[in-house]
Amino acid sequence: MEASPTRSFRHVLVGVDGSGPACRAAVVASRLALALDAKLTFLAVAREVRASKEIEDYAKLEGIDTPSLPLLRKDAEFCLAAAVVSARELGMMGVGRLIQTGEVAQTIALVARNHHADCIVLGRRSRGAVRTLVRGSVAGSVGEAAEAALLMVS
Repeated sequence: MEASPTRSFRHVLVGVDGSGPACRAAVVASRLALALDAKLTFLAVAREVRASKEIEDYAKLEGIDTPSLPLLRKDAEFCLAAAVVSARELGMMGVGRLIQTGEVAQTIALVARNHHADCIVLGRRSRGAVRTLVRGSVAGSVGEAAEAALLMVS
């Protein structure tokens, strides 16, 4: 999606995973949202964790549902919390904070669509050419799947 000179972004979604580039992207996105008077949402995609077999068996005996839980790495939790604090210090009020589970690129694109984000900001990591060729990149996959503009921050 291309932004025209007369069209401003109304909702900026930022993918935060704890990496240095993602944390820098959070700061850039905060400044962008503030300058455009846009809504700002930080998104961390977590790993889905199921309870152990023993806990599931016990819960079943007790009639307790054992939903899976989202698990973030500590550095992603720290980056997400720091991003929210940083945005608030810049003057952003009502900053959104989401934790979702799923395949990273597809989850980012889906959240952007469901929350009507028209700009996605991601940190850009440099990886080897072979690794990118074999696995692809999150940014490339988000760019293909999302209907929003994509801003990459190094």
